[in-house]
Amino acid sequence: MNFKRFGVICGIIVLAAVLVFSWGCQNQPTGPITKIEAGTPTASSKIRDTGSCTAGSFKISFNGSFVSGLGWSTGSSRSISWSGSGSGLSWGPGVYGWMQNPLVEYYIPRSGGSNKGSYSCGGSNWNVGVTRRTNQPSIEGTASFDQYFASGGGQPIDMSCHYSGWRNVGLSVGSQNYQVVAVENWSGGSGSASVSVPNSNWYTHWVGSGSATFTCGGGGGGSTTTTSGGSTTTSGGGSTTTSGGGGSTPIVVRGRSTDGQGRIDVKVGGNTITSWTLGTGMANWETSTQYSGGLNVCFTNDADNRDVQIDYVKVDGQTRQSENQSYNTGVWQDGSCGGSNSEWLHCNGCIGYGDVSGGGGGSTTTTSGGYTTTTSGGSWWGGGSWWW
Repeated sequence: MNFKRFGVICGIIVLAAVLVFSWGCQNQPTGPITKIEAGTPTASSKIRDTGSCTAGSFKISFNGSFVSGLGWSTGSSRSISWSGSGSGLSWGPGVYGWMQNPLVEYYIPRSGGSNKGSYSCGGSNWNVGVTRRTNQPSIEGTASFDQYFASGGGQPIDMSCHYSGWRNVGLSVGSQNYQVVAVENWSGGSGSASVSVPNSNWYTHWVGSGSATFTCGGGGGGSTTTTSGGSTTTSGGGSTTTSGGGGSTPIVVRGRSTDGQGRIDVKVGGNTITSWTLGTGMANWETSTQYSGGLNVCFTNDADNRDVQIDYVKVDGQTRQSENQSYNTGVWQDGSCGGSNSEWLHCNGCIGYGDVSGGGGGSTTTTSGGYTTTTSGGSWWGGGSWWW
């Protein structure tokens, strides 16, 4: 499956490695991107909105289950502080993030799990508890991972100190994924929050059930986008533009990654509508689009021993098998990247699945200030706790 590595000269290997590393450092979504994530069929109605936000504050009103935060797309050993509060929340504001290799979800400050030990940070004694989640939704799809809960002190949260404290009690600290100041609700009901996070530049907004309206920067000077059915209304700067359509077109991608790290982009008409990191097990991943045009599923982080297999895609319920597609720039065939009629993506490249007729033609909104996005979820992976 990886014979391509044996036929490429050293210089090309080095160049490819540099390009892959460079792409990974820059691959962060910008602007409001609403999409449906589906690590498993029972998690198929989660809605995630991520993007850039340099305004330094956010507001949220909700009636349901969600987690939203403002911070950084890549965590670090930074010192984190915030101001603000909320009502009706199950937790927050506090530091929330993910690490990989090993996969870990963490909350600071929050108590929970089995106590693994204590350490000192910021003049306070902290305890860290751990809970093991097995085959649950995560940033890598369905996976097993630990949750770290650190409780004891207050702000600022010195992440460098907490990482050292976790290591000192025998816990692993892996590579950094996103790191935000978040608020969360998993118990139902309604409420609101307003939080300021200095020097923040990125947000994440998940909705599981009900709805939650997230406003980056308080919406001042920006725009408001509300999507309902096939109608999109965008207002900002005194002008209002409304475009209507017949709703969005559902797309299902069935695939897997050989090492559980393969990342794909789903593109329609040249627009990236969804990005996922696939697990090792074959699973259905769901999204939808209002764009029209060619549908491509693209492998974007090729590396040694990493390949992506796409069994098929479904467009509005109609199955399009990968082995029937004549356009595949990622398969390794005849000693080079590119070919046809294959489920495999061995190189950075795309499989083309023909055209899609979107519900409303899609739209792109660029804002200089804050904006508001309202998302409504459906069923979510329950059980009295919140984990993505």
